[in-house]
Amino acid sequence: MFRQRWIVPLLMGVIMTGSFVAMLAWGRQVPVFFVLFGIASIAYLIAVWRCECAPMAVIVIAGVAFRLIALFAAPALSDDIYRYVWDGRVQWAGVNPYRFAPVAPELAHLRDARIFPKINHPELPTIYPPGAQVAFWVGYGISGGILGIKALLVCADLIAGWLLVRLLRHFNHRAQWVLIYLWHPLVVLEIAGNGHLESLGIVALLAALYFFVKGRDGIALIALGGAVLAKFFPVVFLPGFARWKGWRPTNWPALLIAPGVVLLGYLPFAWTGAPVFGSLGTYAQHWSFNSAAFDVLILLCGDGQIARGIIAALFLGVVLFLVYRRLPILHFAYLTAAAFVLLTPTLHAWYVAWLIPFLVFFRHPAWIVFSLLVVLSYHVLIQYRAVGVWEEAPWVQWVEFGGLALVGTWHLKRREILTKIRHFFKLNRSMRRSA
Repeated sequence: MFRQRWIVPLLMGVIMTGSFVAMLAWGRQVPVFFVLFGIASIAYLIAVWRCECAPMAVIVIAGVAFRLIALFAAPALSDDIYRYVWDGRVQWAGVNPYRFAPVAPELAHLRDARIFPKINHPELPTIYPPGAQVAFWVGYGISGGILGIKALLVCADLIAGWLLVRLLRHFNHRAQWVLIYLWHPLVVLEIAGNGHLESLGIVALLAALYFFVKGRDGIALIALGGAVLAKFFPVVFLPGFARWKGWRPTNWPALLIAPGVVLLGYLPFAWTGAPVFGSLGTYAQHWSFNSAAFDVLILLCGDGQIARGIIAALFLGVVLFLVYRRLPILHFAYLTAAAFVLLTPTLHAWYVAWLIPFLVFFRHPAWIVFSLLVVLSYHVLIQYRAVGVWEEAPWVQWVEFGGLALVGTWHLKRREILTKIRHFFKLNRSMRRSA
Protein backbone atom coordinates (compact mmCIF):
# COMPACT_ATOMS: atom_id res chain seq x y z
CA MET A 1 0.00 0.00 0.00
CA PHE A 2 2.82 2.41 0.84
CA ARG A 3 4.48 1.86 -2.51
CA GLN A 4 1.21 2.39 -4.33
CA ARG A 5 0.83 5.77 -2.62
CA TRP A 6 4.18 7.28 -3.62
CA ILE A 7 4.73 5.48 -6.93
CA VAL A 8 2.38 7.90 -8.71
CA PRO A 9 4.38 11.10 -8.01
CA LEU A 10 7.59 9.18 -8.72
CA LEU A 11 6.26 8.05 -12.11
CA MET A 12 5.10 11.61 -12.88
CA GLY A 13 8.58 12.85 -12.06
CA VAL A 14 10.05 10.40 -14.56
CA ILE A 15 7.61 11.58 -17.25
CA MET A 16 8.46 15.21 -16.54
CA THR A 17 12.16 14.41 -16.74
CA GLY A 18 11.65 12.89 -20.20
CA SER A 19 9.68 15.96 -21.29
CA PHE A 20 12.43 18.35 -20.18
CA VAL A 21 15.08 16.26 -21.94
CA ALA A 22 13.02 16.34 -25.14
CA MET A 23 12.69 20.12 -24.83
CA LEU A 24 16.49 20.30 -25.00
CA ALA A 25 16.35 18.90 -28.52
CA TRP A 26 13.13 20.40 -29.89
CA GLY A 27 12.29 23.31 -27.61
CA ARG A 28 12.86 25.96 -30.28
CA GLN A 29 10.08 24.50 -32.43
CA VAL A 30 7.16 26.19 -30.69
CA PRO A 31 4.39 23.71 -31.69
CA VAL A 32 6.55 20.78 -30.54
CA PHE A 33 7.38 22.69 -27.37
CA PHE A 34 3.65 23.10 -26.63
CA VAL A 35 3.15 19.33 -26.89
CA LEU A 36 6.11 18.56 -24.62
CA PHE A 37 5.13 21.22 -22.12
CA GLY A 38 1.57 19.88 -22.16
CA ILE A 39 2.81 16.39 -21.29
CA ALA A 40 4.92 17.81 -18.46
CA SER A 41 1.93 19.87 -17.25
CA ILE A 42 -0.42 16.87 -17.10
CA ALA A 43 2.18 14.87 -15.19
CA TYR A 44 2.70 17.85 -12.88
CA LEU A 45 -1.02 18.18 -12.11
CA ILE A 46 -1.22 14.48 -11.24
CA ALA A 47 1.88 14.85 -9.04
CA VAL A 48 0.30 17.83 -7.25
CA TRP A 49 -2.83 15.76 -6.66
CA ARG A 50 -0.76 13.04 -4.96
CA CYS A 51 2.12 15.13 -3.62
CA GLU A 52 1.28 14.51 0.05
CA CYS A 53 2.24 10.87 -0.56
CA ALA A 54 5.63 11.72 -2.04
CA PRO A 55 8.80 11.47 0.09
CA MET A 56 10.60 14.79 0.44
CA ALA A 57 13.77 13.22 -0.96
CA VAL A 58 11.96 12.41 -4.22
CA ILE A 59 10.52 15.93 -4.46
CA VAL A 60 13.88 17.62 -3.88
CA ILE A 61 15.99 15.31 -6.05
CA ALA A 62 13.55 15.57 -8.95
CA GLY A 63 13.33 19.36 -8.60
CA VAL A 64 17.13 19.64 -8.74
CA ALA A 65 17.30 17.20 -11.70
CA PHE A 66 14.77 19.22 -13.70
CA ARG A 67 16.84 22.35 -13.22
CA LEU A 68 20.12 20.67 -14.13
CA ILE A 69 18.59 19.42 -17.37
CA ALA A 70 17.39 22.91 -18.29
CA LEU A 71 20.53 24.66 -17.01
CA PHE A 72 22.74 23.37 -19.80
CA ALA A 73 20.22 24.07 -22.55
CA ALA A 74 20.50 27.22 -24.66
CA PRO A 75 17.57 29.62 -24.04
CA ALA A 76 14.96 28.54 -26.59
CA LEU A 77 12.11 31.01 -26.12
CA SER A 78 13.64 34.24 -24.83
CA ASP A 79 16.74 36.31 -25.46
CA ASP A 80 16.66 38.37 -22.25
CA ILE A 81 19.66 36.57 -20.81
CA TYR A 82 21.90 37.93 -23.56
CA ARG A 83 21.23 41.41 -22.20
CA TYR A 84 22.20 40.10 -18.75
CA VAL A 85 25.48 38.81 -20.15
CA TRP A 86 26.08 42.11 -21.94
CA ASP A 87 25.48 44.13 -18.78
CA GLY A 88 27.89 41.86 -16.91
CA ARG A 89 30.52 42.27 -19.64
CA VAL A 90 30.14 46.04 -19.61
CA GLN A 91 30.69 46.14 -15.85
CA TRP A 92 33.77 43.94 -16.06
CA ALA A 93 35.09 46.44 -18.62
CA GLY A 94 34.72 49.17 -15.96
CA VAL A 95 31.72 50.88 -17.60
CA ASN A 96 28.50 51.84 -15.81
CA PRO A 97 25.79 49.72 -17.54
CA TYR A 98 23.27 52.59 -17.29
CA ARG A 99 25.42 55.04 -19.26
CA PHE A 100 25.24 53.63 -22.78
CA ALA A 101 22.91 51.52 -24.91
CA PRO A 102 24.61 48.46 -26.48
CA VAL A 103 24.73 50.17 -29.90
CA ALA A 104 26.57 53.21 -28.53
CA PRO A 105 29.95 53.77 -30.21
CA GLU A 106 31.61 53.92 -26.78
CA LEU A 107 30.95 50.18 -26.40
CA ALA A 108 32.01 49.09 -29.89
CA HIS A 109 35.12 47.35 -28.52
CA LEU A 110 32.95 45.02 -26.40
CA ARG A 111 30.79 43.67 -29.23
CA ASP A 112 31.20 40.14 -30.49
CA ALA A 113 29.43 37.73 -32.83
CA ARG A 114 28.08 35.49 -30.06
CA ILE A 115 26.28 37.75 -27.57
CA PHE A 116 25.78 41.20 -29.09
CA PRO A 117 23.64 40.17 -32.12
CA LYS A 118 21.16 38.41 -29.79
CA ILE A 119 20.51 41.40 -27.50
CA ASN A 120 16.92 42.60 -27.73
CA HIS A 121 16.30 46.34 -28.11
CA PRO A 122 20.02 47.20 -28.32
CA GLU A 123 19.09 50.84 -28.94
CA LEU A 124 17.79 51.16 -25.35
CA PRO A 125 19.87 51.36 -22.16
CA THR A 126 19.44 48.60 -19.62
CA ILE A 127 16.22 48.44 -17.58
CA TYR A 128 17.43 46.14 -14.79
CA PRO A 129 17.98 47.53 -11.27
CA PRO A 130 21.27 47.45 -9.32
CA GLY A 131 20.72 44.15 -7.50
CA ALA A 132 20.25 42.43 -10.84
CA GLN A 133 23.36 44.19 -12.17
CA VAL A 134 25.44 42.81 -9.32
CA ALA A 135 24.16 39.32 -10.17
CA PHE A 136 25.07 39.85 -13.83
CA TRP A 137 28.56 40.96 -12.79
CA VAL A 138 29.04 37.88 -10.60
CA GLY A 139 27.54 35.49 -13.15
CA TYR A 140 29.66 36.87 -15.98
CA GLY A 141 32.74 36.52 -13.79
CA ILE A 142 31.96 32.82 -13.27
CA SER A 143 31.82 31.77 -16.92
CA GLY A 144 32.00 34.79 -19.21
CA GLY A 145 28.67 33.75 -20.74
CA ILE A 146 25.14 32.61 -20.01
CA LEU A 147 26.00 29.51 -17.94
CA GLY A 148 27.36 31.41 -14.95
CA ILE A 149 24.32 33.68 -14.77
CA LYS A 150 21.90 30.77 -15.18
CA ALA A 151 23.71 28.81 -12.45
CA LEU A 152 23.35 31.78 -10.11
CA LEU A 153 19.62 32.05 -10.89
CA VAL A 154 19.10 28.31 -10.33
CA CYS A 155 20.85 28.51 -6.94
CA ALA A 156 18.51 31.36 -5.96
CA ASP A 157 15.57 29.28 -7.19
CA LEU A 158 16.52 26.30 -5.04
CA ILE A 159 17.04 28.52 -1.99
CA ALA A 160 13.53 29.85 -2.64
CA GLY A 161 12.29 26.26 -2.45
CA TRP A 162 14.08 25.78 0.88
CA LEU A 163 12.49 28.96 2.26
CA LEU A 164 9.08 27.71 1.15
CA VAL A 165 9.63 24.52 3.15
CA ARG A 166 10.51 26.61 6.21
CA LEU A 167 7.39 28.72 5.76
CA LEU A 168 5.20 25.65 5.24
CA ARG A 169 6.42 24.17 8.49
CA HIS A 170 5.97 27.48 10.30
CA PHE A 171 2.31 27.60 9.25
CA ASN A 172 1.78 23.87 9.97
CA HIS A 173 1.37 22.85 6.33
CA ARG A 174 2.81 19.64 4.93
CA ALA A 175 6.30 20.26 3.57
CA GLN A 176 5.45 18.13 0.50
CA TRP A 177 3.37 21.01 -0.89
CA VAL A 178 6.66 22.60 -1.97
CA LEU A 179 6.30 20.30 -4.99
CA ILE A 180 3.91 22.91 -6.42
CA TYR A 181 6.89 25.24 -6.80
CA LEU A 182 9.87 22.92 -7.22
CA TRP A 183 8.21 20.83 -9.94
CA HIS A 184 6.30 23.59 -11.70
CA PRO A 185 7.18 23.33 -15.41
CA LEU A 186 6.93 27.11 -15.89
CA VAL A 187 9.40 27.83 -13.07
CA VAL A 188 11.87 25.26 -14.42
CA LEU A 189 11.48 26.52 -17.98
CA GLU A 190 11.74 30.24 -17.27
CA ILE A 191 14.50 30.28 -14.66
CA ALA A 192 16.75 27.31 -15.39
CA GLY A 193 15.89 27.13 -19.10
CA ASN A 194 15.41 30.67 -20.38
CA GLY A 195 17.42 32.24 -17.55
CA HIS A 196 15.02 34.90 -16.30
CA LEU A 197 16.03 36.74 -13.18
CA GLU A 198 12.69 36.38 -11.33
CA SER A 199 14.30 33.91 -8.93
CA LEU A 200 16.50 36.69 -7.48
CA GLY A 201 13.48 38.79 -6.52
CA ILE A 202 11.42 35.79 -5.41
CA VAL A 203 14.09 34.45 -3.06
CA ALA A 204 14.58 37.88 -1.48
CA LEU A 205 10.81 38.36 -1.10
CA LEU A 206 10.40 34.92 0.50
CA ALA A 207 13.29 35.69 2.85
CA ALA A 208 11.51 38.92 3.83
CA LEU A 209 8.28 37.01 4.51
CA TYR A 210 10.09 34.35 6.51
CA PHE A 211 11.92 36.81 8.74
CA PHE A 212 8.73 38.84 9.20
CA VAL A 213 6.75 35.89 10.53
CA LYS A 214 9.72 35.02 12.76
CA GLY A 215 9.66 38.55 14.22
CA ARG A 216 13.03 39.66 12.82
CA ASP A 217 11.73 42.83 11.22
CA GLY A 218 15.05 44.53 10.49
CA ILE A 219 16.43 41.62 8.47
CA ALA A 220 13.07 41.24 6.76
CA LEU A 221 13.08 44.86 5.60
CA ILE A 222 16.65 44.54 4.34
CA ALA A 223 15.59 41.47 2.35
CA LEU A 224 12.57 43.35 0.97
CA GLY A 225 14.86 46.15 -0.16
CA GLY A 226 17.03 43.52 -1.84
CA ALA A 227 13.97 42.16 -3.65
CA VAL A 228 13.23 45.64 -5.04
CA LEU A 229 16.86 45.93 -6.16
CA ALA A 230 16.44 42.70 -8.13
CA LYS A 231 13.03 43.56 -9.64
CA PHE A 232 10.91 46.70 -9.20
CA PHE A 233 7.65 44.83 -8.55
CA PRO A 234 8.20 43.87 -4.85
CA VAL A 235 7.97 47.53 -3.80
CA VAL A 236 4.18 47.08 -3.72
CA PHE A 237 4.54 44.70 -0.76
CA LEU A 238 6.02 47.32 1.61
CA PRO A 239 2.67 48.95 2.59
CA GLY A 240 1.20 45.56 3.43
CA PHE A 241 4.19 44.66 5.59
CA ALA A 242 3.95 47.97 7.43
CA ARG A 243 0.21 47.66 7.98
CA TRP A 244 0.51 44.07 9.17
CA LYS A 245 3.03 45.09 11.82
CA GLY A 246 0.92 48.08 12.86
CA TRP A 247 3.76 50.52 12.31
CA ARG A 248 3.12 54.24 12.54
CA PRO A 249 4.91 57.10 10.78
CA THR A 250 6.55 57.91 14.11
CA ASN A 251 8.47 54.65 13.82
CA TRP A 252 10.52 56.16 11.03
CA PRO A 253 13.68 54.03 11.40
CA ALA A 254 11.74 50.85 10.62
CA LEU A 255 9.84 52.47 7.76
CA LEU A 256 13.06 53.74 6.16
CA ILE A 257 15.10 50.52 6.26
CA ALA A 258 13.83 49.06 2.95
CA PRO A 259 13.94 52.40 1.04
CA GLY A 260 17.39 53.00 2.51
CA VAL A 261 18.64 49.65 1.18
CA VAL A 262 17.27 50.54 -2.26
CA LEU A 263 18.95 53.96 -2.15
CA LEU A 264 22.28 52.45 -1.12
CA GLY A 265 21.99 49.98 -3.98
CA TYR A 266 21.55 52.75 -6.52
CA LEU A 267 24.29 55.07 -5.23
CA PRO A 268 27.30 53.25 -6.76
CA PHE A 269 25.66 53.44 -10.19
CA ALA A 270 24.25 56.97 -9.84
CA TRP A 271 27.37 58.87 -8.81
CA THR A 272 28.53 59.20 -12.43
CA GLY A 273 25.28 60.95 -13.35
CA ALA A 274 23.99 58.04 -15.44
CA PRO A 275 20.17 57.65 -15.74
CA VAL A 276 19.91 54.71 -13.36
CA PHE A 277 16.30 53.86 -14.23
CA GLY A 278 17.44 53.14 -17.78
CA SER A 279 14.62 52.33 -20.17
CA LEU A 280 12.02 51.81 -17.41
CA GLY A 281 10.04 54.85 -18.61
CA THR A 282 9.94 53.51 -22.17
CA TYR A 283 8.76 50.14 -20.89
CA ALA A 284 6.02 51.67 -18.72
CA GLN A 285 4.70 53.95 -21.48
CA HIS A 286 4.87 51.81 -24.59
CA TRP A 287 5.13 48.08 -23.94
CA SER A 288 2.13 45.77 -23.68
CA PHE A 289 1.61 42.06 -24.24
CA ASN A 290 -0.87 39.31 -23.42
CA SER A 291 -3.00 41.45 -21.08
CA ALA A 292 -6.76 40.89 -21.26
CA ALA A 293 -7.56 43.79 -18.93
CA PHE A 294 -5.40 46.25 -20.86
CA ASP A 295 -6.77 45.13 -24.25
CA VAL A 296 -10.35 45.58 -23.04
CA LEU A 297 -9.56 49.08 -21.77
CA ILE A 298 -7.93 49.96 -25.10
CA LEU A 299 -11.16 48.98 -26.87
CA LEU A 300 -13.25 51.02 -24.43
CA CYS A 301 -11.23 54.24 -24.28
CA GLY A 302 -9.19 54.05 -27.49
CA ASP A 303 -6.06 55.53 -25.92
CA GLY A 304 -3.13 53.52 -24.60
CA GLN A 305 -1.96 56.08 -22.04
CA ILE A 306 -5.45 56.48 -20.58
CA ALA A 307 -5.74 52.69 -20.39
CA ARG A 308 -2.41 52.51 -18.57
CA GLY A 309 -3.56 55.17 -16.13
CA ILE A 310 -6.75 53.25 -15.38
CA ILE A 311 -4.78 50.01 -14.95
CA ALA A 312 -2.37 51.73 -12.55
CA ALA A 313 -5.25 53.22 -10.55
CA LEU A 314 -7.03 49.86 -10.37
CA PHE A 315 -3.91 48.06 -9.18
CA LEU A 316 -3.13 50.76 -6.62
CA GLY A 317 -6.74 50.58 -5.42
CA VAL A 318 -6.51 46.82 -4.97
CA VAL A 319 -3.26 47.10 -3.00
CA LEU A 320 -4.65 49.85 -0.75
CA PHE A 321 -7.82 47.83 -0.16
CA LEU A 322 -5.79 44.79 0.83
CA VAL A 323 -3.66 46.97 3.10
CA TYR A 324 -6.81 48.41 4.69
CA ARG A 325 -8.19 44.90 5.34
CA ARG A 326 -4.96 44.03 7.18
CA LEU A 327 -4.92 40.49 5.87
CA PRO A 328 -2.38 37.93 7.11
CA ILE A 329 0.88 38.70 5.37
CA LEU A 330 0.95 35.59 3.14
CA HIS A 331 -2.65 36.15 2.08
CA PHE A 332 -1.86 39.78 1.27
CA ALA A 333 1.17 38.77 -0.80
CA TYR A 334 -0.82 36.10 -2.67
CA LEU A 335 -3.69 38.45 -3.60
CA THR A 336 -1.27 41.24 -4.56
CA ALA A 337 0.63 38.92 -6.90
CA ALA A 338 -2.67 37.67 -8.38
CA ALA A 339 -3.85 41.27 -8.97
CA PHE A 340 -0.55 42.03 -10.69
CA VAL A 341 -0.97 39.07 -13.04
CA LEU A 342 -4.52 40.14 -13.93
CA LEU A 343 -3.85 43.86 -14.35
CA THR A 344 -0.33 44.31 -15.70
CA PRO A 345 -0.31 45.67 -19.28
CA THR A 346 2.59 43.35 -20.07
CA LEU A 347 2.18 39.72 -19.04
CA HIS A 348 5.10 37.63 -20.21
CA ALA A 349 4.94 34.01 -19.11
CA TRP A 350 7.80 34.41 -16.63
CA TYR A 351 5.95 37.20 -14.77
CA VAL A 352 3.53 34.55 -13.48
CA ALA A 353 6.47 33.03 -11.56
CA TRP A 354 5.81 35.70 -8.89
CA LEU A 355 2.46 34.08 -8.12
CA ILE A 356 3.56 30.44 -8.02
CA PRO A 357 5.32 30.47 -4.58
CA PHE A 358 2.03 31.54 -2.98
CA LEU A 359 0.13 28.72 -4.67
CA VAL A 360 2.10 26.45 -2.33
CA PHE A 361 -0.07 27.87 0.48
CA PHE A 362 -3.23 28.86 -1.41
CA ARG A 363 -3.72 25.91 -3.72
CA HIS A 364 -6.42 27.34 -5.94
CA PRO A 365 -6.82 25.06 -8.99
CA ALA A 366 -7.78 27.96 -11.30
CA TRP A 367 -4.48 29.74 -10.73
CA ILE A 368 -2.49 26.53 -11.01
CA VAL A 369 -4.11 25.80 -14.39
CA PHE A 370 -3.61 29.40 -15.54
CA SER A 371 0.08 29.28 -14.59
CA LEU A 372 0.43 26.38 -17.03
CA LEU A 373 -1.75 27.83 -19.81
CA VAL A 374 0.18 31.11 -19.88
CA VAL A 375 2.97 29.49 -21.92
CA LEU A 376 0.59 29.64 -24.88
CA SER A 377 1.62 33.30 -25.16
CA TYR A 378 4.80 31.97 -26.83
CA HIS A 379 2.60 31.31 -29.85
CA VAL A 380 3.65 34.79 -30.98
CA LEU A 381 7.13 33.40 -31.73
CA ILE A 382 5.86 31.17 -34.55
CA GLN A 383 5.05 34.06 -36.87
CA TYR A 384 7.88 36.22 -35.54
CA ARG A 385 10.53 33.64 -36.37
CA ALA A 386 8.95 32.86 -39.75
CA VAL A 387 8.36 36.37 -41.16
CA GLY A 388 9.60 38.76 -38.47
CA VAL A 389 6.12 39.98 -37.47
CA TRP A 390 5.24 40.24 -33.76
CA GLU A 391 1.47 39.75 -33.69
CA GLU A 392 -0.58 38.18 -30.91
CA ALA A 393 -3.25 35.60 -31.69
CA PRO A 394 -6.59 36.50 -30.00
CA TRP A 395 -7.43 32.86 -29.22
CA VAL A 396 -4.45 32.64 -26.85
CA GLN A 397 -5.97 35.04 -24.32
CA TRP A 398 -9.34 33.37 -24.65
CA VAL A 399 -7.76 30.05 -23.67
CA GLU A 400 -5.59 31.50 -20.89
CA PHE A 401 -8.11 33.74 -19.14
CA GLY A 402 -11.09 31.64 -20.18
CA GLY A 403 -9.42 28.65 -18.54
CA LEU A 404 -8.85 30.72 -15.40
CA ALA A 405 -12.52 31.74 -15.31
CA LEU A 406 -13.90 28.27 -16.09
CA VAL A 407 -11.80 26.42 -13.54
CA GLY A 408 -12.46 29.15 -10.97
CA THR A 409 -16.22 28.87 -11.53
CA TRP A 410 -16.08 25.07 -11.39
CA HIS A 411 -14.13 25.25 -8.12
CA LEU A 412 -16.71 27.56 -6.53
CA LYS A 413 -19.63 25.44 -7.70
CA ARG A 414 -17.90 22.27 -6.55
CA ARG A 415 -17.45 23.72 -3.08
CA GLU A 416 -21.10 24.76 -2.98
CA ILE A 417 -22.24 21.30 -4.08
CA LEU A 418 -19.98 19.55 -1.56
CA THR A 419 -21.24 21.85 1.19
CA LYS A 420 -24.86 21.03 0.30
CA ILE A 421 -24.11 17.28 0.24
CA ARG A 422 -22.45 17.45 3.67
CA HIS A 423 -25.36 19.48 5.02
CA PHE A 424 -27.82 16.94 3.59
CA PHE A 425 -26.13 13.98 5.28
CA LYS A 426 -25.78 15.86 8.57
CA LEU A 427 -29.49 16.70 8.44
CA ASN A 428 -30.39 13.05 7.76
CA ARG A 429 -28.23 11.86 10.66
CA SER A 430 -29.78 14.36 13.04
CA MET A 431 -33.30 13.33 11.91
CA ARG A 432 -32.54 9.63 12.49
CA ARG A 433 -31.17 10.37 15.96
CA SER A 434 -34.26 12.41 16.88
CA ALA A 435 -36.52 9.61 15.58
